[in-house]
Amino acid sequence: MAQERPDPPANVLQRGLLVLEAVARSVNRKGVGVTAISAETGLDKSTASRLLAQLRDAGYVRQDGYRRYRLTAKLSELGAGFSEVEDLRIVARPHLEAMHERFDEEIHLAVLDGGLMTFIDYIGSSQLVRSHLTGRQRPVHETAAGLAILAHLPHETRVAVLRQSAEGVGQVLSDEEVQATIAVLDDARERGWAGYDRSDDVIRFASPVFTADGEPVAAVCISGPSFRLQPRADVVAAAVIEAAAATSRDLGAERLTQ
Repeated sequence: MAQERPDPPANVLQRGLLVLEAVARSVNRKGVGVTAISAETGLDKSTASRLLAQLRDAGYVRQDGYRRYRLTAKLSELGAGFSEVEDLRIVARPHLEAMHERFDEEIHLAVLDGGLMTFIDYIGSSQLVRSHLTGRQRPVHETAAGLAILAHLPHETRVAVLRQSAEGVGQVLSDEEVQATIAVLDDARERGWAGYDRSDDVIRFASPVFTADGEPVAAVCISGPSFRLQPRADVVAAAVIEAAAATSRDLGAERLTQ
């Protein structure tokens, strides 16, 4: 009895991923042809062939002399980027937990992603009055973590990222606004931490994390109600600087954090 074929998904992206997964499952075979992909995915041969051609043009699969498809190394490259994020999270976590145990405020770890800051780790506060992380991504220029990283980037990169960040939320920064932010970044670089005032009675301290080659790749941030953190601002700022520096040292950046 012939095996019943699944109903193919209607979404083009879903169908492309379905085909890519089918090719990936063929890694222990000598490639896979359009007919086999069609049978496995439930897509007709013309659709499977078209999607395979698109994946080939995008560099995710290749076609051999027998017209069989195999994966390329591109997925491994994407996986390497994910692995780097996971490694950073693992290295930073003990230092985030130590800071959380000391202050019981909200702790964040974020990385720069174009004009956005992506929050890759978070520890909440158990206190009744607390701030709240509103999402996994925020514009760079609207986060203490983003400003902490920008403070250590070259001037041209700072300006480009600031404008990209603003454009992402439908804003256009004037030259005066850019220069004002650059002055804030210079101050942040000098003292080792950045803040961001969102006029919400929350205070934020963020400090950059460096790789061994001196690149600022992430930022450690602590946030909490102003009435709790402002009276001990110096202590909290010093703690976030040390947590970021300890993470940097664990990433091999000893010479940059001494």
